[in-house]
Amino acid sequence: MSVEYSDKDGRVITIDKLKQGSDIRAQVVIKNTSARELLNLSLTQMVPSGWEILNTRDAASGSEINESAFDYRDFRDDRVHTYFGLKAGESRRYVVQFNAAYPGRYYLPGWNVEAMYDAKRHARVTGQWVNVEEQ
Repeated sequence: MSVEYSDKDGRVITIDKLKQGSDIRAQVVIKNTSARELLNLSLTQMVPSGWEILNTRDAASGSEINESAFDYRDFRDDRVHTYFGLKAGESRRYVVQFNAAYPGRYYLPGWNVEAMYDAKRHARVTGQWVNVEEQ
């Protein structure tokens, strides 16, 4: 699993220091490196408390996002869950948008993907501190 952050224009950015009001796109790429199909995968993307999730199911906020198909996506206040499966060797790309809404220092928890019924199949990225600076 790899994660890349970009601004609304697609330029790659670092997220350790953002201006208040900045829109962020997180692109997650997940690859099945095993020789077998993985079913019932769950990608969990938790959000720092100073960020807001932009729900792309809304026509106003979902501006032309090209991503892989998924079985179901669940938007919560503090996280997004995406459910899907992967064939052997297959990769999937998922994009979620955020806004750095409130000034302060916040912790971005690590994101993970796991097979819901096979705890041996998982991948994680490390969490980090992020700062949102006033405009």
